[in-house]
Amino acid sequence: MEQAAPRVLLTGISSGCGKTTVACAVLQALVDRGLRVGAFKCGPDYIDPMFHSRIIGAKSGNLDLFFFRENTLRYLLARNSRDRDVSVIEGAMGFYDGAGLASTRASAWETARSTDTPVVLVVPARGAALSVLAVIQGFLDFQEDSRIRGGLFNRCAASTYRALAGAIRERFGGRAEPVGFLPELPACTLESRHLGLVTAGEVEGLREKLDILARQAEEKVELDRL
Repeated sequence: MEQAAPRVLLTGISSGCGKTTVACAVLQALVDRGLRVGAFKCGPDYIDPMFHSRIIGAKSGNLDLFFFRENTLRYLLARNSRDRDVSVIEGAMGFYDGAGLASTRASAWETARSTDTPVVLVVPARGAALSVLAVIQGFLDFQEDSRIRGGLFNRCAASTYRALAGAIRERFGGRAEPVGFLPELPACTLESRHLGLVTAGEVEGLREKLDILARQAEEKVELDRL
């Protein structure tokens, strides 16, 4: 039996680009709108789902093509999206990074391809200008079907975003659309250590951070388009 499962995969160009911060901002903003939101994480990561669960008030699921076959992964996505208005899937590492240095196996890209999920690429924009377009073009063209439909810019000034958004529309002609940005928010940094983020329970003032992020996402990210 087929069912509707509105979903989007937020991925990054690498670890440390801000995709977890962006995912948390978007999740909290959607919850604040009164939507029933599902959350998933590519791979076996258990730390990021702790943040997701704090926001949506329900368990966040793992989608891992290293441990699951494609049909199992699709089943888990469908089952856990069944009563959700929209689900947000967060990638791991960089979009094409998989099990090994030269393989896309078990990558966020394979998850997007296996589940036919549209992708938004999180790109850090601090200290860059037109080079951001080169990054997007590289990710679009690296695989014939990247599934990338949009770009969301982290650590980006409003004036920079306005210029980048126009340049993206002109260069890519709708192939990939700008869908918003988050500015530099030092007070909302989610600290990292050698195994990834600190856990949700260790972040002082997490609720305040999430509220700030959600307000920024509501103002600066095109949530309706997502």
